[in-house]
Amino acid sequence: MSARDGRKPDDRRGHGAMALESAWAEAEQFNQKVNQLYGEGKFDAAIPFAERALAIAEDAFGSHHPMVATTLNNLASLHEAKGDYVKAEPILRRALTIFEETLGPEDHNVATALNNLARVYHSKGDSSKSESLHRRALAIQERVLGPDHVDVGESLNNLATICLAKKDHATAERYIQRALTIWEKALGPAHPYVALALRHLALVYKARGDYTEAEPLYQRVLSIEERVLGPHHPRLSGSLLGFATLRSQRGDHVAAEPLQQRALAIREKALGPDHPDVADALAQLARVYQALGQHEKAVDKLGRAVAIQDRNAAMLLNTGSDEQKQAYMSTLRGRTDQAISSHVQAAPHAEEAKRLALAVILNRKGRVLDAMTDSFAAMRHSLAPSDRGRLEELRSISAEYSALVYRKPARMTRGEYRARLERLAAERHELEADISRRSAELRGDLRPLTVDEVRAAIPEGATLVEFFIYAPFDTDTWSYRVGEPRYVAYVLHRSGEIAWADLGPAAPIHAAVTRLRQALSRKAAGPGPIGAHGTAREFLSHAEPFVDPRPAARDLDALVMQPIRRLLGPGRRILLSPDGVLNLVPFGVLVDEDGHYLVERYALTYLASGRDLLRLGTSVPSQQGPVVVAAPDYDTARGATPAGQAGTRRQRSADARGMRFSPLHFAANEGRAISTKLPGSRYLTGVAATTDAVKALAGPRVLHIATHGFFLPDLPGLHLSPSSDLEPLPKLDIMENALLRSGIALAGANRGHEEEGDGLLTALEVSQLDLVGTKLVVLSACMTGVGKVRIGDGVYGLRRAMVMAGAETQVMSLWSVDDAATRELMEAYYDRLLAGCGRSEAMRLGQLEMLDRPDRAHPYYWASFIVSGSDAPLGST
Repeated sequence: MSARDGRKPDDRRGHGAMALESAWAEAEQFNQKVNQLYGEGKFDAAIPFAERALAIAEDAFGSHHPMVATTLNNLASLHEAKGDYVKAEPILRRALTIFEETLGPEDHNVATALNNLARVYHSKGDSSKSESLHRRALAIQERVLGPDHVDVGESLNNLATICLAKKDHATAERYIQRALTIWEKALGPAHPYVALALRHLALVYKARGDYTEAEPLYQRVLSIEERVLGPHHPRLSGSLLGFATLRSQRGDHVAAEPLQQRALAIREKALGPDHPDVADALAQLARVYQALGQHEKAVDKLGRAVAIQDRNAAMLLNTGSDEQKQAYMSTLRGRTDQAISSHVQAAPHAEEAKRLALAVILNRKGRVLDAMTDSFAAMRHSLAPSDRGRLEELRSISAEYSALVYRKPARMTRGEYRARLERLAAERHELEADISRRSAELRGDLRPLTVDEVRAAIPEGATLVEFFIYAPFDTDTWSYRVGEPRYVAYVLHRSGEIAWADLGPAAPIHAAVTRLRQALSRKAAGPGPIGAHGTAREFLSHAEPFVDPRPAARDLDALVMQPIRRLLGPGRRILLSPDGVLNLVPFGVLVDEDGHYLVERYALTYLASGRDLLRLGTSVPSQQGPVVVAAPDYDTARGATPAGQAGTRRQRSADARGMRFSPLHFAANEGRAISTKLPGSRYLTGVAATTDAVKALAGPRVLHIATHGFFLPDLPGLHLSPSSDLEPLPKLDIMENALLRSGIALAGANRGHEEEGDGLLTALEVSQLDLVGTKLVVLSACMTGVGKVRIGDGVYGLRRAMVMAGAETQVMSLWSVDDAATRELMEAYYDRLLAGCGRSEAMRLGQLEMLDRPDRAHPYYWASFIVSGSDAPLGST
């Protein structure tokens, strides 16, 4: 735990030598007390001593001294042990900086701080960063302390923990065996560190199914820890839980229960009722009760565990970047799966189990999007210049980052280019984390919601459908996840019971989605139109032959909608919250048992989560009138030389073929028509339709953009360079950010300028627009609703970006759309919107009108656009 600094103070700071010596001794005395209490597991009692040591050190030696870093390290370790990672991380980072700058990067105290910080990152779900820091710490310790030092054993044990989490049991065992050898030789066979290594070795054996090898190790561990640490030490609880799980895996749940109960009691007394380790003990005890058939007890314990996790998530989601928030929420996935399995598999008729499963989904699905959206909104509303300045800084960095990803300036070497991208990525993460911290003081907390709160927000006559992918638990042992992922759907009305259906394995549903999406956008192999089957509305495409999508649409409907059809009731308004690849499906095109498209019966609105309804129920006034952006001049930007007159032109290349955008003639007509329909609107077209113009907008009532959109499935191996340097760059991890892979083309997109505002507006940049107060955003372009699908967290692309920017409702497409048909659909959509129809119903009526026309009846023409967000009439908010 503790860093050790043997450097005595001198009197160069102007203090007397005796005073400094006295301060040093007093701080050391308090630090020793901290280490003693930490070893006894008395973390709350140790914190005042750590804070007193810090105050003494700062007063005597200033804020940038090794003794200060030592006391900071100790204080942070206490917060980390208490599960308060929000407090621990910045303190550890400060300690690490002081150690590095005062003692040098190779000092053993640096390694100690690195290990402590790495443990915090691991607890927050960032295993990659954690492993990197642990490896750096190990390298320092081996060089400075030698390969057989006790601290080397600690780093090896830490790395083994990372490997166990990754299920790399062979590597974990090598690390553990080496740590065990070091500790047994240096500390003796009965030291708590030896017990820790033995416990991890037992985990390896247990994971392999070698139960007979694991059991004596657990017995030896418990003997050492009870004798040396005492019967109430929190470290003992971990060994008890491990031994209990082994008993369960061997089928002896009766023997496992008292071990679990004892572990829980130790943790509650030592760590407090809201510690993450208490949640873990509760959840493991719930598994035992499920295996014993005691479902009420299981739901009670699991409900307490989930509540603790959600309270801690509320704090942690107030910190960190988007990626760090995602990493933390991924650590909760096991308990989420357990809650759903406890209902669907173990107690399908139990009301409390059903309510808990739905509550978990409502509180965790799309939670990162909520946190980011609320964070940006709070900062936009802040009156403090420093807060707005941080937002502007983030927008600037994101713009440069986005531009660089798509082209490498000729003046940069490959090494300089990589370094620049990595630096910008790091700066963006730091800014997002800082904005999260600042905004936490400006907004309400992210407290868990109840099912009844969401139910009360459902509009009259509407029905909420929550789809979710979960990994089923082994119902015999309840000790680990097994089985292939499955879909479940929960149906919620404003009154009545929660309804639900287990939709079965995810693989057939995913295959059906793929077949449908291919059929919706692919032309038929043979000549001539495809006739109607006499089921869905007949359609004929006289212009081009298409694949008939209705068989695939019927197949998918049978898997995901038919099982819940009877649960929907008589209402026609359906609020859909899909999960996984269902986010890429226009449900209106599904075909029911009677051969009708669902759009003929339902007005469908899409949500990231039913929790969205609470945010959408509070409307914010618009900041300016409607804005229409249409038909940009892709070859020319305002103030630039026309492309045909340029001496040398470089394209912004997104892959080896490059991206080039052709003029959209019908988009120009669409833009003019819609601008005319919207009173007081501002119309941007041609060279005026620039990225800078869009970025300068502030909360327009309506934002309509008719242009080309793009989504790149992946970025590795791209030719991110001008034509004079076509050698592909190595894969960069930072390019995995899905918000960089989708966007829209604006004026000058074909030119590849090196300055900002060069024609491509990525979703990353869109996420930082100010669309607070914007009632409706229509992206009348190709593939604006697709992106990288994250289970439980929606689609990372323009759809997500527009929500983060603050837009209430987004209309977006799920495949490449026809220019002329899109113009017709959009004009019909606005006619109905302005006549008072709801935002979803207006789209439905426009789609039905096209479905009645033989030349537009194929879903390719009308089904691509979906409405996400609020479905209220435009004039009512």
